[in-house]
Amino acid sequence: MTSSNYTEAQRAEGKIGIAIQRAVGKYLFHCRVLEQFKIQQRSAVGTMAVTVSGGAILLLYNAGFVLRTPMTQLVGVLLHEVHHVVFSHVFADPANYPDRWARTIAKETTVNEFVKEPLPAGVILLKDFPCLSSMQSTDHRYDILKKETVRKRIIDPVGPPLGEGQGSAGSVLDDHTAWEEAQRDAQNAKATIESILGDVVMDVGRDRVPSELKDALGKMGIGDTPGGGQYDLLGGRHGQLDWRRLLRRYAGQILQVRATFSRPSRRFPNLVGIVPGKCRQGERPRVMAIIDTSGSIATELLELINAELALLARHHTVIVVECDAEVHAVYEYLGPLAAVHGRGGTDFRPPLARKFLRKHRPDLVVYFTDGFGPAAPRGPQVPVVWCLTPGGQRPRRGDV
Repeated sequence: MTSSNYTEAQRAEGKIGIAIQRAVGKYLFHCRVLEQFKIQQRSAVGTMAVTVSGGAILLLYNAGFVLRTPMTQLVGVLLHEVHHVVFSHVFADPANYPDRWARTIAKETTVNEFVKEPLPAGVILLKDFPCLSSMQSTDHRYDILKKETVRKRIIDPVGPPLGEGQGSAGSVLDDHTAWEEAQRDAQNAKATIESILGDVVMDVGRDRVPSELKDALGKMGIGDTPGGGQYDLLGGRHGQLDWRRLLRRYAGQILQVRATFSRPSRRFPNLVGIVPGKCRQGERPRVMAIIDTSGSIATELLELINAELALLARHHTVIVVECDAEVHAVYEYLGPLAAVHGRGGTDFRPPLARKFLRKHRPDLVVYFTDGFGPAAPRGPQVPVVWCLTPGGQRPRRGDV
């Protein structure tokens, strides 16, 4: 079948796929992110765009633009779109950036700064704005640009030019109006992006994440390394959850007679460790309380968790685990916590690993988290209660 048998949209989508394949060797992280995008033709975007809808990240394209763009430049455009996602531009509230000229330039210079491949001619580049410096955040650049009185004109592919016409500052590469789709439910868009990016980081390995993107990922709780910071907790909060009622059915199951290899079978007393016997759990079940101490958990929420632990410990032996991307501390709860350690990325797998659980022998796990992070495909055999913070989400994989 020749190329003439395919529609323009099919040929364009095929070209995008080839561009991604060619870039894998140099841009593994970016390409793994792109592979998670749902690709859709949308002629109204003029060039390309990215947004979030229905729990998926959409990569929107204009077929004519894709087909006439050289392959090397198309790779650059795709990297540009990934950066808009990583730098949280897609779901940012425009009300926080009322100066559209400053907002547009701040975002375009940020994403283009780290594109090492050729881009279409005339796009907005950092070198054209002497007031800006390299490695500045989008917000910092916005604060600088909104104070500018001389504003070069920039071309927007889907709207009127921005600026006062005093020279040209370039053109916007993609269609930012598509972000409105994500901003209608910014919380869901944020959760979708964080979940997908978190999975990609774990897939490719933290050492394969470009260094210039690590800070942006860290702000979403997707760190390349565990945190080394400390949260100081003030105490004085009062727990609000009725843990006795909430855990009744779990604790009830735990207290039931169960098989154990540590006691001999009545029928085969000489086969200890081979044939299980039966025993009844003690009156105070052993509960492992895992605290997500990643950067996405605010100190205010940690204060509330601290208060809930006091209630939980009234009727259970509580083993506290502090964990962001790795376990920082394990200890028995003996009173209000003075501090917890973390502020790195989020990974639910280390404290739920079989070897770790076998070592600490919990009867029940309570995981305090916002739910944004990678979990194992299959949950542990130990019952797990996911205690989600306000605005949190159910972990995408694992035992819920």
